[in-house]
Amino acid sequence: MSNTPLRYRPMAIILHWAIAALLLFQLGLGWHMADMPRSAVMFAAFQFHKSIGMAILLLSLLRVAVRVAWPRPAPVEGPRWQTRLASGVHGLLYLFMIGGPLTGWALVSTASVAVPTLLFHTVPLPHLPINHGWHDGIEAGHSLLAWLGAGLIVLHIGGALKHQLAARREEWVVPRMMPAHVRSVWGAVVLALGVLGIAFALPWVLYRAPSAAAAPFAPAAPAPAASEAPPVEETPVATASAEPDKPLTHDWAIEPGGRLGFSATVNGGPVEGRFGKWTGKVTYDPDHPQAAKLTVTVQLASASSGDQTRDSMLQGPEFFGSSPMGRAVFTASGFKPLGSGKFSADGALAINGVKVPVTLNFDLKIAEDKATVKGSARLDRIALHVGTGQWSATDQIGAEVGLSFSLKAHRL
Repeated sequence: MSNTPLRYRPMAIILHWAIAALLLFQLGLGWHMADMPRSAVMFAAFQFHKSIGMAILLLSLLRVAVRVAWPRPAPVEGPRWQTRLASGVHGLLYLFMIGGPLTGWALVSTASVAVPTLLFHTVPLPHLPINHGWHDGIEAGHSLLAWLGAGLIVLHIGGALKHQLAARREEWVVPRMMPAHVRSVWGAVVLALGVLGIAFALPWVLYRAPSAAAAPFAPAAPAPAASEAPPVEETPVATASAEPDKPLTHDWAIEPGGRLGFSATVNGGPVEGRFGKWTGKVTYDPDHPQAAKLTVTVQLASASSGDQTRDSMLQGPEFFGSSPMGRAVFTASGFKPLGSGKFSADGALAINGVKVPVTLNFDLKIAEDKATVKGSARLDRIALHVGTGQWSATDQIGAEVGLSFSLKAHRL
């Protein structure tokens, strides 16, 4: 008696259908991304594409191990050319399942712009030590594998259905790759094809227009309009009831809970974030606003935009990591009253060894010894050397960056 089983083992069946669904989703996502405009949604889709690719690679390697470790059903009988074709399609499918993710990994590793990868926003994926000169060839190979894989999947499904239609009931082919309790073979076939079709179409549902997309694993807050100041936490300001001839001694302490935020345009879409660590010193007398002094120190490594991959890039050497002291310092002398509790302050921001002029516009409200401040400013990141190398261009990340702040302070 032969030890050849009549159907595949449960582990092989689970891996087969899981990989099949992921492959169809991955192909759909890849082709959908090719038509997507540069936006935060496209960035999210690209990151998710890498995560799914690595999942397919691991599951495929496990599938190979299962295939080698345990016997599988005998090949379907038929003409030699059909047997060889089926064997060739299976072999090329494994090449596609393993080679696709590997070439994708190599493609990311050789890109001129090194974007860090966190698989499913959790596991860091190191770049492969491959020369950047191989990038174009790897890109062509990755694209070729995608088209080859699509054709192989069609051939594989067509061959399985052909054998299913030609076989007698006791020799049916498709049930070998289905759980033993399946009763309606053709019902299961229709269900499987429907699920695979949904997997292929799902990327167009998940990653729609930038304004409405709800992309998984990539939250992005809407950016404020240029005329608005996004809610940013507070920074101290001053109040005082000093006599005209009394020296300025009205120092203010910024209270915990203030917010310092930033906004930028990335791949055509808005991205918002904040700095978690910053301190400020304020001297202000309402009777002498022109003598006010303000110093704010920001710890650049505390930048957060709600996306771990993007944040690790922000803290890299092309962005905030290039600052020798790891901080930015803003100083201003004198507040200019604009009426109705509105002020402006001309100062300078020092970062990356350069200093540029910056004007803060803010609303100041003082009640007794309490002050509330909300305001905004606009910066040119290129002038501040934030984003060097490939990031010095503005096609992916805009040059203008918005700052917003809100804080409360009390007089000392």
